[in-house]
Amino acid sequence: MSDLKMMKKIYDRLGNDFVRSKVLSSAELFGVRKDILRMDTNNYCNIRCIMCNREHTSAEKHYMTLDNFTAIIDKFAPKIRNLYLSCACEPLATPNFAEYLKYAKSKGIPFVSFCTNALLLNQNIIAAAVDYQINEIIISMNGFNRKDYNRIMSGSDYEKVCNNLKSLNKYKAINKFADHAPALRLNTVLLKTNLSHPEECITFVLENNIKTVQFRELIAFQNQNNPTAVKEELIFGSTPDSTTDTTAHLLENAQYIAQVLRSHGIEVILPLSVSPNRPVTPKHKPAPTSPSKPPLPSASQSPSKHTCSVPFFSYWIDWEGNVRICGYDEKAIIGNALALDFNHLKTQRKKFQKLALSGECSSELCTMNINTTILK
Repeated sequence: MSDLKMMKKIYDRLGNDFVRSKVLSSAELFGVRKDILRMDTNNYCNIRCIMCNREHTSAEKHYMTLDNFTAIIDKFAPKIRNLYLSCACEPLATPNFAEYLKYAKSKGIPFVSFCTNALLLNQNIIAAAVDYQINEIIISMNGFNRKDYNRIMSGSDYEKVCNNLKSLNKYKAINKFADHAPALRLNTVLLKTNLSHPEECITFVLENNIKTVQFRELIAFQNQNNPTAVKEELIFGSTPDSTTDTTAHLLENAQYIAQVLRSHGIEVILPLSVSPNRPVTPKHKPAPTSPSKPPLPSASQSPSKHTCSVPFFSYWIDWEGNVRICGYDEKAIIGNALALDFNHLKTQRKKFQKLALSGECSSELCTMNINTTILK
């Protein structure tokens, strides 16, 4: 197990935000790389998925210049262990994105990744990702046949994406990196469409040399591109416990997919509501479990408030250089990475960390996060 995975495993097992924050603060004192930086180099997406609630396709396009990118990376590189070059936008829409990958990897960051819908995955990007040994490429894919994919990921092209992935794997094989970096990770949403055809998902994963598969819950946010289509794709009713015969069958299909992929040595990440550890029968509702011992509240915290340790290790930076330490709270901006030095950003970050542990900064969206289980 790699050091990065071991750190994540330890963090997950702590299970208490107050303890986690103490461990993360101690790691920082000893100079341990613990921070995760997620960074958008533009404000644009080239397709319109039905479940997306961001209006990137209609916005005026803006890009982070390579000079600004290198200035920000220079500030953060000594501190971060994971760099993800995308948060909510399509990174390959940034001109000369290969140069961004090259510079990021040259700065000694242990883990560099980017997430893409792969429609713009051309030979130049493929060569850069393989030649510079980018650690991971995350493929966002919903729908595993032409009809379903093109409907769910509107504006994309199933055949083109599949051909791009074939070109990537071919280039890796030619350069004798078939089983090495960049590893391919699949991010896909749990949809009725996907779970109705489990063999299509399994075939896609195996044919494209995917190493990790993460399934995510479909959440009906406001202002989604196609709310009607989203409602039709929900596998649960009003709550994850409202299990019907159809839902039970779909959950069994999800478990089947996970079991088959696991047998091929593929890491599978499922929401706990779909985990094989949860028995699935028609009309089934899980038996109540004994309440776990709650975290010790701080003096300013009421027991009902949601605490969070995410601001102790995460940064989100948009194309303008604005720095947030929460992926859900748009108000959690602590400054601009182009205007401020790292120490100033760190001081502002500490102010928000106190709010996170007191429960006073929690976003409604934050509490909607679904716990996950990793199957190996």
